[in-house]
Amino acid sequence: MDQERLLAAVLLADVVGSTPLYERIGDDAALRQVSNCLDAIRAIVAEHGGDFIYSKGDDVLSLFESSEAALRAVCQINRQLTRGPLSARIGLHFGAVIRARGAVFGDVVNVTARLSTTANPGEVLISQSFFEALSAGSRSALRLLDKMAFKGKQELFDVYTLRSDDGVPSTNVASRGTIIERRSAPPRQINLVIRYGDQLGSCRNNEFVTIGRSPECDIVVQRPWVSRHHATFTISNGKARLVERSSSGTFVSMGPGQEEVFVRREDILLFGSGVISPGRRSSLGDAQILHYEIVSG
Repeated sequence: MDQERLLAAVLLADVVGSTPLYERIGDDAALRQVSNCLDAIRAIVAEHGGDFIYSKGDDVLSLFESSEAALRAVCQINRQLTRGPLSARIGLHFGAVIRARGAVFGDVVNVTARLSTTANPGEVLISQSFFEALSAGSRSALRLLDKMAFKGKQELFDVYTLRSDDGVPSTNVASRGTIIERRSAPPRQINLVIRYGDQLGSCRNNEFVTIGRSPECDIVVQRPWVSRHHATFTISNGKARLVERSSSGTFVSMGPGQEEVFVRREDILLFGSGVISPGRRSSLGDAQILHYEIVSG
């Protein structure tokens, strides 16, 4: 099989907003608008020297030899999509990929997809390696957003986004409700403690604790309904959160008498103390209960 290994900037743009468009103007008219939007993204990619790889559903995957060119393409895509009812969630990453059978493979592609799915509509999430591949001048167009955890990754990643049009960093609501402001006062120091049976895990700012069925996890929960890498507890900017990435979901209750909420493949901020039940309601007899507590200092 012919294959090529190369360093490249990977761009994944996922067009969002099509569902309400189909409901509002009908299938035929909405399909034309979505198709025109995807064609416009492909045209912008080509204009900036990118190589279109494929389009699946409402997304477009492209490769660029130059990270500078990929950034210029993304800025133009963002400007163009603000004029209509559709927007895009965009991920940018840089690293080694394998081209084979008309497609691209490798961890870089997977991380780019995670960045895209984590982004809010109209938002661009950019990896540390892409940031480092840019010139100093181009880096000034970005700002550090936060450290984020991605499914299957043991470390937290620095993630960047585009500055506002006036170039001034502002407080944004990042994906799944995490409020970020890097120029604010230093975050308060907290410790997140997680207990499951005789297993104990804890983390402080920019640290994390993984839970799941896999022996690689910090806290192992051996039940068939628990995913191998079910979720991650982490603290960033003085805020504790659960990063849920499982197939079966997780039930979360933050304190006595509080309503139990169900989360799946999303982030949720944690407060005080409470219980986490992977894949089962905590009231069920076979539920596996993890207790968490946020301790100041």
